[in-house]
Amino acid sequence: MKSEAKRKTINLRAWMFLKIVPAALLLLYYWMCARTDFHTSYLYVQSAVLALAGGLFAYQLYYAKHRDIFDEFARENLKTTDSICLKIACEVLVLAAVLCVFSDFSGIVVGYALLIGLLVLTVARAVLFTLIDKRGM
Repeated sequence: MKSEAKRKTINLRAWMFLKIVPAALLLLYYWMCARTDFHTSYLYVQSAVLALAGGLFAYQLYYAKHRDIFDEFARENLKTTDSICLKIACEVLVLAAVLCVFSDFSGIVVGYALLIGLLVLTVARAVLFTLIDKRGM
């Protein structure tokens, strides 16, 4: 029974798109915290969203650590995807830093820029992995 559970595989493209959910939940949590209006019920919703994002992230780490979900070809595709995304992230962060130096952004705007950048980067990573995996590069 135990070996049967280990043989179950997950679609790698679906796995990569599942990684977008914690980033989206983190952006939602930041939006909830950065609003100017306040109701006591918001605290419960914020806590639930943060707990859901953390729980999903922890589950993804646990699942990936205890199951071999990537074969050798997928690992190479993931390395290629990660190297492209690292270059994109460096360029975007340098651009954001330069814009923050030469303009008068508030801290909230910078936080939104970082979290939206994180969400866009996770989506780009999933899309790039799918394209590279389909074409067999």
